[in-house]
Amino acid sequence: MKRRIRLLAAALATAGLAAGLTTSATGTAFADVTPPSGTWSEIFNPYLHAQGITLCADDPGGSTRIGQLMQLWRCHGYASNGAPQRWVFLPFVNGNDIPIRDPSTGDILYQILNLAANECLTAGGPAPGQQMALTVCDTAEVWDLRSDNAVSQNGFDFQIALGGQVVGSDSTCVSASNFTDNNGTRLVTEPCSQYDTSQIWNLG
Repeated sequence: MKRRIRLLAAALATAGLAAGLTTSATGTAFADVTPPSGTWSEIFNPYLHAQGITLCADDPGGSTRIGQLMQLWRCHGYASNGAPQRWVFLPFVNGNDIPIRDPSTGDILYQILNLAANECLTAGGPAPGQQMALTVCDTAEVWDLRSDNAVSQNGFDFQIALGGQVVGSDSTCVSASNFTDNNGTRLVTEPCSQYDTSQIWNLG
């Protein structure tokens, strides 16, 4: 994995993703969302709770199958059977182990590892509505945790956007497939909208 990360980091640097970049192309600086280092977190949506249920990103049954589709399920990451909802944020680094930042936001880029599967979060495809899946981390995308949204009420809200994309509706974000809090809600990709509460996440 180390060799692949270094090669991809070099390619990103060539495209403008140089380490240490802290402002967007317009010069606007954004505060980083900082996941805990060396431990796991739940990823939950704080706005989808019509039935009083909080949903977390979930690997169904703790599957280790490449391509396993992701869902949202009632949060239980801290229970004895909670490993499918435990996620580790791995900073994406260059050959000198320096975290690479997104040129559009200045945020550190991450790969997102599921502890039950020991695999990383990946977009199911480029088209909107594609279901998120798991893949080996060597081939997984990098993600930008964007805190600059219009619906935040608590200072902890962020969007999970594909790294290296210009902020706006042409970029791709992780989203709930609907606005309910039903177990089994699909976790999908949609065009980013800072007003869309189905795209807002917190760490638990």
